[in-house]
Amino acid sequence: MTDPFGPGSATEPGAVPGAASQLETTTEAVPTAAVEVLAGDDSPNAPIAAGHRSRLRWGIAAVVTAVVIAGGALGFAVLASGRSASAVLPWAPADAVVYMEIRADLPGDQRSNLLAFLSKFPGFADQTSFDTKADDGLNRLVKRMSNDKHDFSTEIKPWFGGQIGLAVSATDPKSPGVLAIVSVRDVTAAGTWLKALEPANSKHETYHGVDIVEPTEAGAPAQASAYALDGSVILAGTLDSVKAAITRGPSGDLAGSAGFKTAQGALGGDELGSVFVDVKSYYKLMTNMGSFMSGIGNGTGASPLPMPTMNAALLPGWVALRLRAESDHFVLDSVLPTVTVPGQPAQQNHQAIIPASLPADTVVEYEIHDVGSLIKTTLTQLEAQPGGPTAEQVDSVATYLGGVDKAAGWIGDADVVVLHDQAGFSGGLVAQTKDATASSNLLVELKNLASLSAGQTGVTVRTDTYAGQTITIIAADLGSGTVPTGLNLGGTPGQIEVAFTQTRDLVIVGVGEPFVKAVLDTKPGSSLADRPAYQRSINMAGSNNVGQAFVDLTALRTALETIAAGQSGIAAYDSDIKPFLVPIESIALSGSVGSDVSTGRIVLVLK
Repeated sequence: MTDPFGPGSATEPGAVPGAASQLETTTEAVPTAAVEVLAGDDSPNAPIAAGHRSRLRWGIAAVVTAVVIAGGALGFAVLASGRSASAVLPWAPADAVVYMEIRADLPGDQRSNLLAFLSKFPGFADQTSFDTKADDGLNRLVKRMSNDKHDFSTEIKPWFGGQIGLAVSATDPKSPGVLAIVSVRDVTAAGTWLKALEPANSKHETYHGVDIVEPTEAGAPAQASAYALDGSVILAGTLDSVKAAITRGPSGDLAGSAGFKTAQGALGGDELGSVFVDVKSYYKLMTNMGSFMSGIGNGTGASPLPMPTMNAALLPGWVALRLRAESDHFVLDSVLPTVTVPGQPAQQNHQAIIPASLPADTVVEYEIHDVGSLIKTTLTQLEAQPGGPTAEQVDSVATYLGGVDKAAGWIGDADVVVLHDQAGFSGGLVAQTKDATASSNLLVELKNLASLSAGQTGVTVRTDTYAGQTITIIAADLGSGTVPTGLNLGGTPGQIEVAFTQTRDLVIVGVGEPFVKAVLDTKPGSSLADRPAYQRSINMAGSNNVGQAFVDLTALRTALETIAAGQSGIAAYDSDIKPFLVPIESIALSGSVGSDVSTGRIVLVLK
């Protein structure tokens, strides 16, 4: 995509790097929009000079694509979204089901941000050596993929413009439309390289003045592969897709579509890569593919799982993603149209409240807001699905718990929580109660059900009083099963316990009584919400939301290293892997709902 998703500083259109290395800064101008083809006549798509025409094999195009993707991985995940003017986006078709763009040219502030991010890791403190290390890694990759016949620095780097677009534009799995677009900054060098790699059995076709290379027999079906060098881009994919791209030229069909423009308007800033998905067309493609594969499987014993039937009105029209580098964190943003259900309440954003009641040693926290309302809305949607459960079927199940409202209507925000202390890992669920009587009645019913079955199943039920609260503990034997090291299930060896209690405004359910007690012990000033690492990460992700998650990677890594101490391979881990994990502090995510569009964000945060 041209406009990145998520907050970030915008750059002047057209100002993207393009130096001797595709990763170096430069003052040399590089085409960033539709580039005019070197014409031999006055036609807009006249052929370029004969010595510059493409001779590209589909396999080589795939290698080039893989090379750049791997190059992005070398820079810690350069494969998800893009901003600044793009040389490849204008060639993407309007009917693309999926469009992905990789910006290895590191537009705008992405180069400086990426270098600052990488400087926290071993071997990258000297930012001046980044390009050399990147080239070295790509050279080794290309040589390995080509059995030492080719390299990156001398063959690909001189012409590669640093941008790759990939579009899939078919809903019929029998004739998929696939188009890869690779930006070229030196047409002569690209033409020379492609000509040298042209397979002997290539077929040529001149189409609208552009030479198309087909490594298949003449008269092959439309989905046969083909390649062409059309001015400043290499076009590679199915024959029909390449021809269609040549016909329309860099017309900006996808970029001008309503959904794509809305995505760009909702999110901004330069980026490392982007993905745009036409959700409804994608669902249609997957449905058709399921039917197609099922037809192929008939008589062969294959029975692919069919796609579930969905009410298309409940699907967003599109979803867009973008990956962006900041100096101390990576950001993956998403945006999609807000889908409203007639007659159902809309979700509301607010800051999380439960983390203030969670212990400071929480290593994983995943929260969803207004769960009770969400459950009821989801059930209503499922009942409306063709072939979905009927209201009577839902009620027949929920009646054992007093009905849907009594079973779930009382739930406000709810958190799945994992703790780690000296006893090991423990986990549970902490939920707000909006109706203390309803939640209390449900817990009593669960206790009674467990008590009734205790004599026949080996389940035991007991109660304990702690911090003025009555805790119910239901224990069951695990038989010969063993408990993994470091996992606290609360019971004696060979047992698992589920404990629960209710305070004035919280319902606490834990695997083991220690979890419940730890939550009850939490006091203001010593909670998860009071920790600077949590505050920093959630603020980066977005604290005003409808759901969020936080993972303390430092604490989690340290705990797992303690468990693994003394095991074989730990020395190799300490020397080869741990140094690259130590700078990472946490991962956080959040999602928020707007009147027109909804957004999501995942951040990888460094110390």
